[in-house]
Amino acid sequence: MSARRLDGDAVYEAADLWIASALRSDDSLFTPGTHIWSRERLGEARERFLDRIGEWKGAGFFEHRLPAVLDGGSAEVYQLVGEAVYVAYLIVHKSVVGQAKKMENIDLATGKHVGIPHRLHDALESGIMTPGAFFRNNFGIHPALVIEFVDKWKAEGLGDDHLDRNTPEAPWKFKKVVMDTTLHKLVKGYTYNSPNAQRVALLHLVHPDSFEAMAIKFKEKLAEAPAFQRFTTESIKDPDRRIQQIRAGLESERGHVDFWSDEIRPLWDDNQNNGDNQ
Repeated sequence: MSARRLDGDAVYEAADLWIASALRSDDSLFTPGTHIWSRERLGEARERFLDRIGEWKGAGFFEHRLPAVLDGGSAEVYQLVGEAVYVAYLIVHKSVVGQAKKMENIDLATGKHVGIPHRLHDALESGIMTPGAFFRNNFGIHPALVIEFVDKWKAEGLGDDHLDRNTPEAPWKFKKVVMDTTLHKLVKGYTYNSPNAQRVALLHLVHPDSFEAMAIKFKEKLAEAPAFQRFTTESIKDPDRRIQQIRAGLESERGHVDFWSDEIRPLWDDNQNNGDNQ
């Protein structure tokens, strides 16, 4: 039983490289052997990027706002932000942002101090989710959450007991950290602590066997769908745990299940005109 997308191998391989670089060490996704995801660099990213979050609200994030915000920073902090942008794009389907545009924007984020290694190109080609309007209109807060999450991870000294995919409780420990991560810098009148698309992405990228690549609102709908209640335990309220039960039950009957397929989606989603799944 697994929530992995069958067409997502390149995405999962890149995610594993990022886990090794950022969560298991202080290394780099783009230039292995360089200290990029370290507390020192994360602190500089906080000062240059996260603490100035109000300066890059709105349109023109890459072309106009991000270069000005990062101006004067070290090459390493440019690279850190660029790697965070890469991670934020990993899950995004090509119908939302194509590979060429993803690579162009990552280059803008890095200030072209470093290029994207060829081994990481394929993961940006197809993607596995179609994020909704909030993601598209407020992209900047998603790499910001990646940075905030890793900073929290390292500050709390977290490790393999949250990452080991063979340990039953590891995904749920990891989920708590992800869902507890908030952007510390708030701007009046704007919901900067709502990059839920990135929380969902982190859960799926790090624990793809346990968490669906699916928006929270859709998870809640799927978890409570009458058609699947025969598979669920009434006392379990967490949508992710209920969906695990649903997937296990359905797969025991019919093999691998795609909840977005023409066969399965009508059983839980009565409003399929919205193509977004994030």
